Amino acid sequence: MGFFDLFTTPKPTPSVVIRNRVGEEIDRVEGWDLCGKVLRNRDWRHAELSGLVLDGADLSGSNLLGANLQRASLRNCILVNCEVSYADVSGCDFSGADMDGCLLYRSETQRARFENVRATERSDIPGCKIVVS
Repeated sequence: MGFFDLFTTPKPTPSVVIRNRVGEEIDRVEGWDLCGKVLRNRDWRHAELSGLVLDGADLSGSNLLGANLQRASLRNCILVNCEVSYADVSGCDFSGADMDGCLLYRSETQRARFENVRATERSDIPGCKIVVS
């Protein structure tokens, strides 16, 4: 390695490509993974996110309408005012997530885990009734 090799252009930063169910690219996020990323107000309608790990990510205000989140991990995520209606979240892990105002209307939720989630009367989680006293 010569002296001038030290001043070559840096390697590009890796990124995670988000695709929809048809395979078209809809977004690109810099970094090796999506854990702990700030992903607020993203338009990821019909996104293919099955099996991805988004632990600790901030998805507040994002639109995941009709997304495929099968077996995805959203542990400790912030899903405040997030639209996840008509999505497939079967086998998805939402443990410890903040789901205040999160809408999962008509979503497929078989085997999904909702342990220790923070939900309010504004949340719409199938099979979960929030009663304010």
